[in-house]
Amino acid sequence: MSLISLEPSARHVCENANTRGFVPTMITINVIRERLALEQKSPVFLHDVKMKCESFDLGADLGQINVHFLFPSDVKEDEKLPVVFYVHGGQFISGDEQSYHKLVSELTVRSRVCLVFPEYSLAPERQAPKQLQQLLAVFRNLPNMAVKYNLDLDRLILGGDDVGGGLAVSLELQAEARQIKVYKMLLFYPVVNYNFDTFSYISFAGGYYLTREQMKWAWDHYLGIDTDGKQALFSPLLATQEEMSVLPETLIITAEADVVRDEGEALARKIRDAHVKTAQIRMQGTIHDFVLKNELDKTDSCRLAMNVAVDWIHA
Repeated sequence: MSLISLEPSARHVCENANTRGFVPTMITINVIRERLALEQKSPVFLHDVKMKCESFDLGADLGQINVHFLFPSDVKEDEKLPVVFYVHGGQFISGDEQSYHKLVSELTVRSRVCLVFPEYSLAPERQAPKQLQQLLAVFRNLPNMAVKYNLDLDRLILGGDDVGGGLAVSLELQAEARQIKVYKMLLFYPVVNYNFDTFSYISFAGGYYLTREQMKWAWDHYLGIDTDGKQALFSPLLATQEEMSVLPETLIITAEADVVRDEGEALARKIRDAHVKTAQIRMQGTIHDFVLKNELDKTDSCRLAMNVAVDWIHA
């Protein structure tokens, strides 16, 4: 870790990850899920929210998934809230509302929105393209949710981090999804390309929390043996500029010491070149998942990123 000057808390996360090592087995999936749940129980300030959860039956092929609705705790009965439809990360194999509660409750309260959080099926139990199909089915149901919960879809924000950022972009590129207009898109360190030979993948291949081998392994579990990851449905960075031109105004925030940094920044350039308003910020001295992890909540990078994200949602 001598290449990059990291914030102390980020360095500590990297050192702990290095001592654990990474063994690419099926057992590792359960270990990663359990470790994330345990780590996210560490002490952190939590914003006070009201929560509701609905179970959506999407049919025999897509199954049943939970969708969480987060509201500011002081929401008034007649108050019509904007919506953030948030797609979580977790390298396709982990992530749920409980592990994301710190992040999404802060976005909910500080941005004063209703945050919709679908818990799509994880890999390898279900593989691509089921996750995207599940998200599309829930997304298309937003007008019904808006009536039920008194929501303002005129200011609909589509958000996500990690692989959730890539899924969010892929979702918005689907013609069926665009029947519901998205006002803005917010992406934290998005995973948008099935390519492990970028400068950032090589520079931060090991020693910086999320490794190159972990991402290759996670992609393999998501795609399975018969699915080609090098198509725009799964790697939205590969979409044409013409296809990118349908995207809404976008903010992308990346981390300096992160294997997926370069693809997130390349996405910002490609969206901008498609004549879509785009802003991109790289946070120095930090690592992947820096807005998610409880341990990194008080770092300068996380606080600045959250301030920017909240202000941008308001704007």
